[in-house]
Amino acid sequence: MRAVILLSLLVAFISTINCQWSTVQQTQRGLPVQHISVVKTIGFTPNTLNNRFVLQNDISRSRIPFPQCISNEQSQILLDPSTLQKLLHQKLQEEERKLKQERVRNDGLKNNDIMDFDAIQLRADALNGALVARAATKVSAEIMSQLGCETNSTLTERIDRFLRRVRLPPSLCAFNTNPDCSGFTRFRTITGVCNNLERPYEGSSQTAYTRLIPAAYDDGISTPRSRSVLGGPLPACRQISIAMSSKPVFDTSFNNLFVGYGQFLVHDISLATPVTDSGRTPISSCSCSSQDPDMCTIMEISANDPFMAGQKCMTMPATAQAFTDQQCTLGVKDQMNGNSHYIDLSVTYGSTKKTAVGLRAGRDGFLKTAKKSWSKFDIPPGQREGKSCTDSTETQKCFAGGDSRLMENVLLSGIQAQWLRIHNLFAKKMAEIHPEWKNNDDVLYDETKKISSALHQRYTYDFWLPILIGKQATQQYTGDSGLFSRYDPNVRGVVINEAVTAALRLHTLVRDLYTRCTPQAKLIDQVWLHDILAKSKLAYDGANNGVDSLLCGALYDYGFAGDANFGQDIHHRLFETTTKTGEVKRHDIVAINICRAREHGIPGYNAFRELCGLRRATRFEDFADTMGPANAAKLQSIYDHPEDVDLFIGMNHENHVPGGLVGPVSACIIGTQFRNLKYGDRLFYKHEGQFTPEQLTAINKYTYNCFICHSTDIEKVALNPFKPPNDQTNPLGLCSECPAFDFNSWR
Repeated sequence: MRAVILLSLLVAFISTINCQWSTVQQTQRGLPVQHISVVKTIGFTPNTLNNRFVLQNDISRSRIPFPQCISNEQSQILLDPSTLQKLLHQKLQEEERKLKQERVRNDGLKNNDIMDFDAIQLRADALNGALVARAATKVSAEIMSQLGCETNSTLTERIDRFLRRVRLPPSLCAFNTNPDCSGFTRFRTITGVCNNLERPYEGSSQTAYTRLIPAAYDDGISTPRSRSVLGGPLPACRQISIAMSSKPVFDTSFNNLFVGYGQFLVHDISLATPVTDSGRTPISSCSCSSQDPDMCTIMEISANDPFMAGQKCMTMPATAQAFTDQQCTLGVKDQMNGNSHYIDLSVTYGSTKKTAVGLRAGRDGFLKTAKKSWSKFDIPPGQREGKSCTDSTETQKCFAGGDSRLMENVLLSGIQAQWLRIHNLFAKKMAEIHPEWKNNDDVLYDETKKISSALHQRYTYDFWLPILIGKQATQQYTGDSGLFSRYDPNVRGVVINEAVTAALRLHTLVRDLYTRCTPQAKLIDQVWLHDILAKSKLAYDGANNGVDSLLCGALYDYGFAGDANFGQDIHHRLFETTTKTGEVKRHDIVAINICRAREHGIPGYNAFRELCGLRRATRFEDFADTMGPANAAKLQSIYDHPEDVDLFIGMNHENHVPGGLVGPVSACIIGTQFRNLKYGDRLFYKHEGQFTPEQLTAINKYTYNCFICHSTDIEKVALNPFKPPNDQTNPLGLCSECPAFDFNSWR
C-alpha cells in the first residue's frame, strides 16, 4: 500500500516534467528533416544543461523493489527535466554514432554473398522515429538502473505505466500534430493515415504493433526473454528447433496456393522493419560477438549441430523500435510495423508515398509492369537499384513492388504479378466506362485500387481464413448477418505483435518441392524451394511460362500439415549461400521465429492459454486439453517448466480446431487479429457506405477462381482455388467460361 501511495504522489511531479519538457522548442528550422541531426532537434545543447547531477556508474548493486525505488530523493534528482534532457541527449548521440559507423561499414562492404536490400523508405513525417524510440527505451533502462530498481518481466506493465508519463519534446514526435484528414474520407491513403478519423495515425505504416498481453522482457524494459521461471536459462532457439522434426506429411485439404497467399497476406499487413544505418539500409555488422540486443539478434549454433556444424551462429538485425500508441514518451520497448496495418494490398501498392509514386506508370491509373515476348501477361517491373535476389542480372532483374520481400520466392512474385495484372485490366475498363476520367490519373488509380483491395479482403475472409481457423471460428470472430457490416471506431485496426510474430508464422505448412505446369496443367517439373528463394532465374524462364508455371503448380500441390514438422529447406537450409572462402552459411526459420518472439518480448504459450479461456498449466500434463500426451511430453523434454514454453512452439503442438489447420490458442489469436482488422478498418469493403448494394453484389459475384483465370495463363481452375481439385467436391472449371467483372454499377 505504501508503494502505491508513493507512486501516486509522483504523478503530480511527472506532470510538471511533462509541462516543462513540452515547452522546449526546436532550434533549427528550414532545413530538410533528413539532414538535421536528431540530437540537434531537442532544442538544447550540453552546455545549457543543469550539471548538478552526474550519471552514476558505481551505484550500489543492491536492488530496490519497484515502485519503492522511485520514491527516494535520488529519483527526484534523476527525473529533473534538465537531467532527463542530458540523458536523452547522451543516448541519442550514442545511437546516432552507431548508425553512422554502420553506414560507413555498409558503404565499404563489397560482398556478393549477401543481398543488397534497397534503402528502407521511411515516411517523410516520421523524422527518424525508430532512432528516437530506441534512445528513449535506453533512457528508460538507464533510469531504472540508476535508481537501483529491481525489475523483471512481471513488472513490465507497471514500469511502462510509470515511464509513459514522461513525454519527449514535441520537436522529436512525428505525432505531435494531427494531419488534415478532410480529403481522405473516401479512399485509403497509401500510408494508412486517416483511416481512423479520431486517431488518424492508428494503423498507419511505421507505427508500433499492439499487444494482447504486456511484453515479457527480462529486465522489464527491453532485454529479450531468456530466463526460465526456475532461474536457469531458456533453451537456445536453435536447440529447440533441432528438436522439431523435418519429416512433414501432406495435408490434402488445402494446396500450396493457400500457403503462398497466406505469405502474401501477412506481408500485406506486417513488415518487421529491421534496424537501419544512417542511410536507411539494414545494418550489416551483426556478428556472433554483437552485444546490443536492440541492434542485433544472435542465435547460437552448437559445435555438434547436425546441419550447421562449423557455423557459430545465425544473425539478423533487430526490429526497429516505435512509440506505443503514437505517444512519444519513455517506456517499454515496442516494435515497428513498416507496412500499413490494414488489409489494403500495400504489398502491391506500397506503404509510403515515395514507394507508391515509383510503382505507378503515370498514365490512365496504371501500375508499372514489364512486358516479355514469351508471356501472355505482363510481369512485375525490374528494380532500378538494389538487389532483393541473389542472382540479379541486367536482363533478369529482381522485381520491384510495394514490399521489399517480393522476391522471397517466385510463387510470391507470381501472386504479386496477378494483382498488377488485375489492377491494370480494371483501370482500363474504368477508363472505358468513365471517359471523363481519362485524363485524371489519380481518380482512375484510386477507384481501381478501391475495388482491388475489396477483392483482396473478400478472398481473405471468405476463402482463406475459414480454411485456416475453420468456418466455426471464422463466424465467431468475423461473421455478420446481412449484406453489410458496420465499422466500429473504438476497435483498434492495428496488427497484433503476437499474431505476426508467432500465430501467423505458418511455416509448418511450407513444402520443399514446388511443381511447375503448363497452362493445360501438364507437369513440367518440380523444383526445390531453395531454387526459387530470393532468386529470379525461373521467373524469367520463358520456355516454361515464368511465374505462371509456379502459380499453376500451386493449384495442385498439397501443403504440409499444420504440426511441429518443418520442411528441410526452411528448417536447415534457409537462404543458403557459399561465401568466397567456401564457407556455407544457412539460416533456420524455426529458430528465427523463436528468437524474434523473445526479442519482441512475447510472453510464453501458457499466458495465452489463460487469455483464450483455458486453464494456466502448472504441469506439462495440464496441456492435455490442447494437445496429445506425446506432444506434451515432447515439450517437457525441451523446457524446464510450462511457463517457459515459447508461444510459437506451443501452438505448433496443438490439436486442430474443428475444420481448421491450427489449434485453439492459434485460432483465438488469429481470429482476434482478423476481427480487429475488419471492424477497426473504416474502409473495409463490406462496411455501410463503402460500396452501393449493386457494387457490393458485383464484388461478391466475382469469384476467386475467375480472378485467377483473368490474371494468369491457366486454362482450368477449381471452384475453390485454395483447395486441390476434386471431381466431386471441388471441380475444375474452364477459364473460358468465367464471366468478366461486372462494372455496370460503376457507370
